[in-house]
Amino acid sequence: MFKQRKWLIAAAMLIIVGGLYPYLGLAEGESQGEETEAAAVVDTADSGAVDAVAANTDSASEPVVIDTEAADTEDVVAAVPLTPITAMTKVSENDKYELYIDEKTGNVRVVEKATQQQWLGSPQVPKTTMPNNKKFMDSPAHVKYTMGADTTSTYTLKDKENKFKIEKTDYGAKVSFHLKEEISFALEYRLTENGLEVTIPNDSIKEEGQARLLSIEPLPFWNAASGDEQGALFIPDGSGALITYKKEHPQFFAGYSEMIYGDDDAYVAPSHTDMEADYERALPFKEKIALPVFGNYRNGVGSLGIVTEGQYDAKINATPSGIRAIPMYRTSTEFIYRKQDVIFIGTSGQIPFFQGERIPGDRKVRFVTLEGQDANYVGLAKAYRNYLTTEQNVQPVEQSGYPLSIKLYGGLIRDDILGSTFIKMTTFEQAKSIIDAYAAKGMTNLELTFEGWSDEGMYGDQPDHFPVEKKLGGSKELKELAAYAKQKGIKLYLEANYARAYSESDGMSKSKDAIRGMDKQVKEDPNYFISERWNKDFEMFYLMKPERVVDKHVMKELDDYASLGIDGVQLSYWGDNLYSDLDPRTITQREQTASTWVSAIDAIRGKVGATGVDYGFAYTLGHVNKINNAPLDSSHFIYLDETVPFYQIAIHGLIPYTSSPINLRDDAQVEKLRALEYGALPSLELTYEKTSKLQRTLETRLFSSQYTSWIDNASSEYAATASYYESIANKAITNHEKLSEDVFRTIYDGGTQIIVNYGNADAIVGGVTVPALGYTVRNGGQ
Repeated sequence: MFKQRKWLIAAAMLIIVGGLYPYLGLAEGESQGEETEAAAVVDTADSGAVDAVAANTDSASEPVVIDTEAADTEDVVAAVPLTPITAMTKVSENDKYELYIDEKTGNVRVVEKATQQQWLGSPQVPKTTMPNNKKFMDSPAHVKYTMGADTTSTYTLKDKENKFKIEKTDYGAKVSFHLKEEISFALEYRLTENGLEVTIPNDSIKEEGQARLLSIEPLPFWNAASGDEQGALFIPDGSGALITYKKEHPQFFAGYSEMIYGDDDAYVAPSHTDMEADYERALPFKEKIALPVFGNYRNGVGSLGIVTEGQYDAKINATPSGIRAIPMYRTSTEFIYRKQDVIFIGTSGQIPFFQGERIPGDRKVRFVTLEGQDANYVGLAKAYRNYLTTEQNVQPVEQSGYPLSIKLYGGLIRDDILGSTFIKMTTFEQAKSIIDAYAAKGMTNLELTFEGWSDEGMYGDQPDHFPVEKKLGGSKELKELAAYAKQKGIKLYLEANYARAYSESDGMSKSKDAIRGMDKQVKEDPNYFISERWNKDFEMFYLMKPERVVDKHVMKELDDYASLGIDGVQLSYWGDNLYSDLDPRTITQREQTASTWVSAIDAIRGKVGATGVDYGFAYTLGHVNKINNAPLDSSHFIYLDETVPFYQIAIHGLIPYTSSPINLRDDAQVEKLRALEYGALPSLELTYEKTSKLQRTLETRLFSSQYTSWIDNASSEYAATASYYESIANKAITNHEKLSEDVFRTIYDGGTQIIVNYGNADAIVGGVTVPALGYTVRNGGQ
């Protein structure tokens, strides 16, 4: 009997394992079955489909043939009975669209008159869908609130006590909601010339009970799709990323949910995994959201979401199918009204704490509709580019030829056993020698940025920047360098840090100048150990109060910059770190911080001539002349399928941007190819002296920086890519496509195209061989 039971148990285990096999050991996008000689057929934006044929041979050098004329194929999907469309009451129309509303839910549908294409706020799903999940998807708003300690989620159709009222307006419709938790708010729907706009008026929000509003997510299932459909979710993670629709994939327990413009460093909890009273451990590195956008497309029906008001305190959410047992892919924005953190009081440990007052202001998201060949990530990026140029007044910054961007490191203080020593890495006179050395190698079109030039160098008296450090040559030799560079046709920027001051700085008072956290104490902003991610309490910095630092330092130093004869100022942190200030005396929201910085950028630009930032958050676009270290990758979260150049398609030809320095690349060849594919100008971060002189200082990034070590490498790369970069200067990207798993093509206005091959075998595209780990330029450049 015991043996029989053992056999029965074993048989049952085999059946269970067999049923689970498709989900075990398969990465996203992998499939099971025997090996074949042909790779999958993938769509392209302008040529139907691409059939990547890789021969199953023992030789890794066998070329991969890319057929760009292959016919498109689609799987035949069996029809499944779906729920009917319920938004049938027309409330508004304009020349292009009609707006319909569901009187039983308050959700909406938009119909394009000419094509009769439609965008649903509530998706059609199988009739077998559970009723609670159907209500969850039909709800036009998802809400989070707190009663004091925890976060609770709800939605407008969850409870029968929830009420709503629909009012027809001149512009569309207004739906007012009242939840059983005594929270009220309204959604205002309005048709635009290119889609739909949804507004949450600040004055419509009421909290009449104990519950306090934390967030509202409007139209969370707008244009949602099932795994049977062709398309993807677009999220603005780094340069951009896609979650492609699939019938089967590994089980995910959470989707993407990140703050636009990154986490707010006034708070500890959102960006840390472990927190103690004196120590904290940062989350692993991830890219930031630089643009307030999101989107999706399915079977030729696309939508770009643009957060036009409230983006400074909002998240972008993207949820794969299967979560909450819902077979739909969806993406949306979630407006934050209160933030949460933890505080420490005595030995009581962590105490969760919510903001008392709501973050004020209307919230607004615009949905731009796209159809046919425009319903893909390229079309979404072009739509956002159009928004930037027509509504945000972003004007093109002229790029002269092919500039090589070089950042020169001046110096810094090193603490010794007795006293301290100023370490000179590049003097102003030595900078002239570097200019001459690069010119001798054919690199005359340079754009220099000098860092660590101010009093006591890199980690000196910031946010004070004057006087100029005497040990580097003082203001006299800096003026001479500026004049020398101008004579050579070279632009010279000075890097300034008005955001993050070192604890030993004499240029600030942490009690007066530094922001405060939720516990009302001065907020510390330490460096972290790279491997373990714990904070370094001996490398402490403080974030500066935005309005105070601009009034007290920036505006007073404008004339000093102008007197040096430089071409511009590169502003550290202003383009890649947005924070608030919770000091009760000077509460500053992130929107105010961004506004303060933009006003200061404009003032510097007007006085000195040009400005630049790193990474390039959207609020800086139209106010800067260049972007250093633009995002060229995504965070590669497990549910992400592809990294795409959405950021680059949106701004190439509007604002020049660079890749990370050549001498600091982790994977030299792959990062070089990515810069070429994404149209990012190359850069270097160099010193005149040997890098070893930086030992026992705060500067641990520059592991190889002496200019003589990199001049030949830079010269070779510059010469090989010069004609390509010159041909794409000031040109928009018109298309980007994935030709195979390792081969990508970028096409520019005017016809220049580059095909990049990340694979270990040569690829043949249209009869042209693209070398392994190499590239080919066509119709411009060589």
